Amino acid sequence: MVAIVLAPSPDAAIASPRPALIARRVPAAVLLGIVVGWLALDLLMLCRFVGLAQPLVYAGWAMLSAGLFWLLTLPRRRDLHAGPTVGTLLACVGVAVALLLLGGEGRFFYANVDWQVRDAVLRDMTVNPWPFAYASGDLLRAPIGMYLVPALAGKLWGQAGADLVLLGQNGLLLGLLFAIGATLFADRRKRLIALAVFLAFSGLDILGQVKVGHAALLVPTAHLEGWGPTQFSSTITLAFWVPQHAIAGWIGALGFLLWRVDRLGLGSLLMLPPMTALWSPLAAIGAMPFILHAVWTELRRRRITLADIALPACATAIALPALAYLAAAGEAVGARFFPIRPDVYLVFLTIELFPWLLIAFAGRRARFGGPVLAIATGSLLAMPLIQVGWWIDFAMRASIPALSILALHLADGLGGTWALSARRRAALVLLLALGSVTGLTEIARALTFPVSPPPRCGFSRAWDESFSAFPKGSYLAPLAGVPTVIRPVAPARARPDATADCFPTGWPKPPLF
Repeated sequence: MVAIVLAPSPDAAIASPRPALIARRVPAAVLLGIVVGWLALDLLMLCRFVGLAQPLVYAGWAMLSAGLFWLLTLPRRRDLHAGPTVGTLLACVGVAVALLLLGGEGRFFYANVDWQVRDAVLRDMTVNPWPFAYASGDLLRAPIGMYLVPALAGKLWGQAGADLVLLGQNGLLLGLLFAIGATLFADRRKRLIALAVFLAFSGLDILGQVKVGHAALLVPTAHLEGWGPTQFSSTITLAFWVPQHAIAGWIGALGFLLWRVDRLGLGSLLMLPPMTALWSPLAAIGAMPFILHAVWTELRRRRITLADIALPACATAIALPALAYLAAAGEAVGARFFPIRPDVYLVFLTIELFPWLLIAFAGRRARFGGPVLAIATGSLLAMPLIQVGWWIDFAMRASIPALSILALHLADGLGGTWALSARRRAALVLLLALGSVTGLTEIARALTFPVSPPPRCGFSRAWDESFSAFPKGSYLAPLAGVPTVIRPVAPARARPDATADCFPTGWPKPPLF
């Protein structure tokens, strides 16, 4: 008996070629692991910033971070291994970098007035040895997660190096979020619709400006969102003005949506708030109602695993120094009821929220409807009534997760994932067109205003340039109010300003109404 072995035919090899590099898939778990790993690195850098540079701290961080990454990427019943193609990943990073470039990062385009303070903080962290304290005896105590790696780069390569690394860091993280988020949608058409809806999403600020009588004063570069008593920021505004809050809020929202479609375990979701708090504690708070819903759901289903406990435990242990740092002298900030007249509150919601909800609730049985939509609605109704600090930051920043989830739910409807009538579809497109005016004015300003000047003074003087009416307690804490475990023992004295003029060529500001 002769055995005949048939070699694979050339046609068979041609029929199933190895996919080109650009078409290969990258496991989403790895991409999420990179995001979490970067956040973990920031938490370690915070220890160095406050003087906790002991070998035991580094060893503990290394062990906990290794366990965190292993648990995060461990295949489980609800895994995250389906991922985007290399082409999608590159496109998403490209979109993210372009968006942040237009927002002024890297100092190629105009940056909005908030960057006066932000650049000064990065300058102080770059030129001063760690740890340092100001001449007033205060420690820089703020959500500085975004600045730590760029500040180290600035120590090596100067201000230009810090600027470019800040752009690269934020572009990479936002691009990874876009790429992972793309896997929530079934095909390219739905992904492009979701991206367009997300970028255009905003309240109807142009109508708010008309309502308060500013229509005749508006110019293409005006900042439109200051018309009301409080604010829900558009996607473009968030990326341009406060990328650290935006990225933290979008991380929390994306993690919840991945859990919602059964692609992320509860433990992976629970680790996100402590990991993102150093970038934005308010955005982390905004994600909590959704996370509590996830916890309650998993408890009812009796699906809690050991990893669901170990992951947040590791994340919290890594974040403990940062959480203590953020809480230092917290009584100076405080939380309170935000005084707003009922009629003014209703007008604000009618222009900023209710039109979107009228369409969104048509998809109440969709994957991001039901309790998810109810939680987003309840959060957005409550947030304008809460004040943390001396301004409306809570409503602007804690609303980020709920607004992004609402935007993606509407994108699902426009893309056909849930049934949207022709009339509602036309209304949604009209709302998006009106809302996009807010972002387009931000882009027009970036393209027409001059490039913002590099910082020439420290935080305190930069703050007084535009925000002198407000206390500095959200950025500073007296050393005596810092918990002993993270209080610097002998901090260096911050360098005095070398110039009497922070911005000798001026810092153009948009019309604010």
